Amino acid sequence: MLKYEEKLHFDKYYNKLQSTSVLHKVISLVCDVAGYIVIYYFIKYFLTSLPDFRPWSNLVPWFSLGGVQFSKIDLIYFTCGLILICYGSIKLSKITIQNHSVRNEKSNTLERLLVTGYYAKVRHPMYGTFIIMQAGFMLSLRSLDGIIIALIIIAVQFINAAIEEKKQLIPIFGEEYKTYAQNVGRMLLTRSEVIALCLVVFLSAVGFIF
Repeated sequence: MLKYEEKLHFDKYYNKLQSTSVLHKVISLVCDVAGYIVIYYFIKYFLTSLPDFRPWSNLVPWFSLGGVQFSKIDLIYFTCGLILICYGSIKLSKITIQNHSVRNEKSNTLERLLVTGYYAKVRHPMYGTFIIMQAGFMLSLRSLDGIIIALIIIAVQFINAAIEEKKQLIPIFGEEYKTYAQNVGRMLLTRSEVIALCLVVFLSAVGFIF
């Protein structure tokens, strides 16, 4: 996550995590939920203008909002996406704090290889968290287009992680990182996270039959 921490300004994010109270963190989570609701609606609205094959397409609409029709099954998809977004937001904040525990705050360089906490389970937990949040959100839209984009997101994050290992982490840590990679075989997602995403995909796959 070396280059992405710089591009996404995680230094500023880390400083906020260190300085704010529990109340501010709760407010931040509420803002994430509100943002999810707004983005969810507008992307659903955008998808109505595209040709799309939707799972559970034969269900009777439950209600309509601004030209976007919602079925009761959409509530399940929406809830799955919201859970994944909240889970990802909390996990992302914890990973950010953990990353900074091995950084020199003045030079912003890595002082040692991080192999504990989330990094004891997967080698790139932040990329995995992006998958949970981004792909989980696209899967929550009940859309074939969303499923395709989710698969692209997953592929891109795996490529990013592989490139970072080869171009940055191995040159910095050498044999230590190779040994770590052998001990921690999972690159991005834990078993429970894979199961969670697979359940949403399965829900969509079953829906194409009905």
